[in-house]
Amino acid sequence: MIGLMVELAVTPDSGAAFERAFAVQAAAVQANEPGNRLYELFKSTNLSDSYTLVEIYKDDAALQAHRASPHMAANRPLTAPFLAGLSFGTKL
Repeated sequence: MIGLMVELAVTPDSGAAFERAFAVQAAAVQANEPGNRLYELFKSTNLSDSYTLVEIYKDDAALQAHRASPHMAANRPLTAPFLAGLSFGTKL
């Protein structure tokens, strides 16, 4: 198993729009990636514009398939406008 935790900051007052765009992306991951075990977004309880994305994959091949997938290429532009700068990720 491979896990990722990605810290995301969104632009002020864009949380609801980001969550809607992310829901489309998450649905595509769940529908198209048999090697994905978890793809879940958590909103911070103490930072209003902060989220943590938790991802779990069966193996490295599943993670690489996720990164190269057509649905991720199509969905990244939907969430990108709401991100405030670079995100920080940890591979587990």
